[in-house]
Amino acid sequence: MRKTALLTFAISLSASGFVTAADIDNLALFTPDMTEAHLAGTLDSDLNLLDALPSVEPFWRDLVNSGDVAPDGTGVYVAVLDTGLLDQWQGFFSQANIADEYGKGFSYDIYCEGESLVIDELDDTRGFNTVFASGHGTHVASTVAGFNYNDTYWIEGVAPGATIIPVLVLDAWIVVGECVEGGIAGFSGGTDEMIAAGIKYVADLKANELEGAPTVINMSLGGPSRSAEIEAAVDYAIEKGVIVVASGGNEGSDGMGYPGGLEQIISAGAAGWASMFNYGWGGDAPERLNKKDELGNTRPVYLENFSSRPNKYLDQKHQDLDVTAPGAWVVGPYKSAFANNTGYYYLSGTSMAAPHVSAMAALLLDEYPTIEQFEMEDILSLGAAGSPLPASDAYVAFPFEEPYYYICTWDGGDYGAGFLQADNALKAARGY
Repeated sequence: MRKTALLTFAISLSASGFVTAADIDNLALFTPDMTEAHLAGTLDSDLNLLDALPSVEPFWRDLVNSGDVAPDGTGVYVAVLDTGLLDQWQGFFSQANIADEYGKGFSYDIYCEGESLVIDELDDTRGFNTVFASGHGTHVASTVAGFNYNDTYWIEGVAPGATIIPVLVLDAWIVVGECVEGGIAGFSGGTDEMIAAGIKYVADLKANELEGAPTVINMSLGGPSRSAEIEAAVDYAIEKGVIVVASGGNEGSDGMGYPGGLEQIISAGAAGWASMFNYGWGGDAPERLNKKDELGNTRPVYLENFSSRPNKYLDQKHQDLDVTAPGAWVVGPYKSAFANNTGYYYLSGTSMAAPHVSAMAALLLDEYPTIEQFEMEDILSLGAAGSPLPASDAYVAFPFEEPYYYICTWDGGDYGAGFLQADNALKAARGY
């Protein structure tokens, strides 16, 4: 049975009788929590993922000290609910890191039938390969597991032993026909129905095929309002023992997005290393985060201006934002939606912070596999509390356009409990 857009999406057709650009904007209720992309390196060749590539520790892994702890996430599944994986995923990732047999996609067929826009019932046979959508999900997965850089070296992940389950809940469509203004339109995003289905799928997977193995859901996505359907799915997953992590949003002082703004979700704000561009993305990050840096900042890490802060006027509480992690200028494989520009990109957004938190949750589950959601939330918050971001301005390097530096400002509590590092999280778990 087919359903029209009015039954599935928050959309109303314009008076002209066809779908306008404004209507299509409303089709994408949830989108990746990303702010901008800049090319870090081109994709030079067909990737073969050669054995024994020399490894490089990138600054984001170094900042969270995941290489300094014994657990690596082995035996833990991290379900990345996102745009799926790019076609080249087998060249970017070790097969051991991707549970493609559990990969899934939730989407719709959307097309014109005469002057009517038609959206089929939700389909779970879509598969997880990205077609028109961006490589956002591939980039998020690469933060957790690591990735191959042009068969030259291996970029180490935050939880290199974890296994990624790719679940497509954000898609992109090209619609051609009389029902679309101009005769053709492309749009991307996801609905509450798609995301809720992905969450419930992972919860059932943990209970059945995964035989109760520790499992984390990462959602680097957000929308402007709460969804009862997504919230019910989140509660269902938590009841099944799944750890649920989401990005906090990129709206700054305008407040947190959803589902990251839900109090039962472990939410991530976005921080960065102020001097990173002075040393490169493979640079050696500072070991001490409680001292001034070379730019004169009180701390070498800072809170990005775009990182959403709880807004009391939206009934968001201070504790709804849990922790902060690297979310500025993280490099990984990526392409823009509807484009043929796959390469390695600097991406910024709380989308990039969330997989750091999910990966560190996987490290904890490697050692303590029975930790449940609210225990994990407490432990991560306790671990982050030792690295607060004092409320002060930060002077941040930015090489892409003049003036090549920008200023970030924040208040106490805008960063949740603090900046999360793996060694501090494990210490908190051992004393919990």
